[in-house]
Amino acid sequence: MFDPIRKKEVPDTPEEQVRQATIRFLLDVVKVPEGEISVEFELMRVDPKTEDRADIVVHNFRAGEPLSKPWLLVECKAPGEYTWEGLQVQLNKYLKILTPKYVMLALGDATRYFVLNPETKRFTKIETLPEYG
Repeated sequence: MFDPIRKKEVPDTPEEQVRQATIRFLLDVVKVPEGEISVEFELMRVDPKTEDRADIVVHNFRAGEPLSKPWLLVECKAPGEYTWEGLQVQLNKYLKILTPKYVMLALGDATRYFVLNPETKRFTKIETLPEYG
């Protein structure tokens, strides 16, 4: 399967299918420019003490934000591989390094979206992502 962001063929695994469907959603529906998307984003670019990778990060370069403050952080998992709670534990690790405006969790074909309230520093569930602006 071809990844349009990494510009290469990637193994056709269940998790990769979720990741690629999410990339298509971001490009086609949310209208994120390809250049703002990183796939398998190495968190060591922000915190050299970690070797973790986030599935997808949509940067906020247009707003002049640094790598640590992306527009969107996405974590993708194949169906049956994780529970929502397990996905949240993994996400919380990443949130110690990144401060995204939005979070998207994709577990198979089920998706949840959240927005950060800058005053309370807490995430609130929302119905969908706004168009990238």
